[in-house]
Amino acid sequence: MRKKVLATLLTLMAVVLSLAVWGGTEESIPKGDLLQQIIDLVVENNLTLQSQRSLVEQIQALPNPGGGLDFKLSLRGGIATYADEDDQEIWIGPTGSVGLEIPLFSSSRRKERITARLTYAKELEKAKQDYFRAKESIVSDLLAKVKKLYQLENEKKKLEELKSFLSSNIESLSQQVKAGVIKASDLWELAERIMDTETRIYNQSSELEILRREIAINLGGERSEELRQMLEELSVRHIKRRKY
Repeated sequence: MRKKVLATLLTLMAVVLSLAVWGGTEESIPKGDLLQQIIDLVVENNLTLQSQRSLVEQIQALPNPGGGLDFKLSLRGGIATYADEDDQEIWIGPTGSVGLEIPLFSSSRRKERITARLTYAKELEKAKQDYFRAKESIVSDLLAKVKKLYQLENEKKKLEELKSFLSSNIESLSQQVKAGVIKASDLWELAERIMDTETRIYNQSSELEILRREIAINLGGERSEELRQMLEELSVRHIKRRKY
């Protein structure tokens, strides 16, 4: 009976451990759209947006100038002479007092508090609006550059398809040149087109790499290299979708 109970417990423990490992694996896999992940990374790590968020947080951390009780606290100190009638002694020592003043009503004070509250609210709202404008501008710039990446990828893919098509005709034209059907110059022109296409493909690849690095450095902050790799993966996924 004890062996059966022990075996059952071991089985349950194995199941729990396997579920825990499976759950940890699922959490480690990035979820969501890759483009949205790129946008989130840029918004979180862009130095301009970090600075603006910090300003908003600093303003929010300030005490509300219009809040709290309207009172004045005063502290006074000095030196006083003390006398002991029983021992007939006189000595000098420090003295102090604390005063608390709570006005019943003060129109000027009330006006100051309202003005201070409005000023605080305006500064906070301005800081928030500046942040959202900066965020909108940076995200728009990012999406425009991603669109440019897609365009370059499409052009590069077309060139690669053209090169493949031209290359497939080389052998056929070579046979026709040997048979005297066409001139050798026709074959040379085709070879030149293939070489020209290869050069254009190389230039497109270089332009793509430069654009990815530009986006990563300007918008990625400390995670610029991670952003560059994500942009490369985005290009790969774009080309795969284009096939279908």
